[in-house]
Amino acid sequence: MKFLTAPSVLLHALLCLLLLFTAARAEDKPPSLKEAQAEFEKEDRALNAAWESVKKELGESALLSLKSEQKSWVEYRDYAALSPGFSGAPADEAKAKQSAEYFSTAAALTATRTAWLKGLIAKDAGDSLTGKWNDSYGGSLEIVEKDGHLHFTIEVVRGPTAHVGGIAGIAAWNTSIGWFSDKGLDKTKSEETNLSFVMRNGKLQLTGAKTSHYHGARAYFDGDYVKVGSLNAKAQAAVLKSAKEGIAEQ
Repeated sequence: MKFLTAPSVLLHALLCLLLLFTAARAEDKPPSLKEAQAEFEKEDRALNAAWESVKKELGESALLSLKSEQKSWVEYRDYAALSPGFSGAPADEAKAKQSAEYFSTAAALTATRTAWLKGLIAKDAGDSLTGKWNDSYGGSLEIVEKDGHLHFTIEVVRGPTAHVGGIAGIAAWNTSIGWFSDKGLDKTKSEETNLSFVMRNGKLQLTGAKTSHYHGARAYFDGDYVKVGSLNAKAQAAVLKSAKEGIAEQ
């Protein structure tokens, strides 16, 4: 089994993050403060609209729990956007809150949360787990469900200094529970790494054990992932290849 080296994981994750930040922009130059503020305001409106839709769909008990989690997510977003090592914003908080880097990062993170909320109540997600997933905290997951297995690739960017990680493999899948082990796949690795996948209430809950071989100090894979998009045939083929080779890169 082959793995990405730390520098290549970092480069790939940062490139993904850069693409996320600039996906809606045609020009190559960084956005101005005014442009970044406008982008954040647009994404914030979309987030509020998604939240209103969620409120109409969820029951009182589920909504109460989500309200608390949503508050925690807003705190995470602001913390990450203000962290120089994550967003590139100035170290001084007052200056950071008036920087394009802060607003651009906040806008990108907000977009992932909007997609997460929409995915939570999506009516057309289907029974198959094949698709794109995210946990809105820097975790990105792609899955191809095939022949009783989840072929997956996960990439994460977490923490105030943008610690990164990546893992790919094939997990056994039985209705709502999946299990991955890398035992014996890398002869130089002494400890076995495990990932559990549990589908519950529209969320795929991931929990890892002894995963540090694949990520930086804070770049855990654990999280509540929600399906946010589909994978075309080419993308599915890339996931199948990555999962078979154990390389979290596409």
